[in-house]
Amino acid sequence: MSMLKRVDHLNVQVPPEKEDEAKHFYGEILGLPRLTKPDNLGRSGAHYCLSEEPWYELHLGVARGASVEDIGLNQALRNHLGFQVDDLAAARRAFEAAGIAIDEADPARSEERDFYQERFFVRDPGGNQLEIMEPRRPHSARSRG
Repeated sequence: MSMLKRVDHLNVQVPPEKEDEAKHFYGEILGLPRLTKPDNLGRSGAHYCLSEEPWYELHLGVARGASVEDIGLNQALRNHLGFQVDDLAAARRAFEAAGIAIDEADPARSEERDFYQERFFVRDPGGNQLEIMEPRRPHSARSRG
């Protein structure tokens, strides 16, 4: 049995010169409600509410000693955050309207686990990859739309 019970928060890092752009991305483009950070964590970065039931947070950190040039390394990694959306087409339109590049991806699917999900990827201003996915549906339902 795992000692880990649930996700509390996800943390993404951006270089200092991308902090304001990242706050706009998470707060305005994605529409995440901003939370007051704990008193002992300083003023840089931000905390956002991902979900209230169950409670999940996203923490935006400012990578000390990093710069925009370091993003190339981050883009080469497969680290990412995966988020489900209710309407994948509407999410795509919102990212495109905001000038965010879409990285196409094959659907995630498993016959053994009986699920199928359409998806695509985007990057935040710090180069962090986000996987945007429709809710899982049975694999057998994929041909029925």
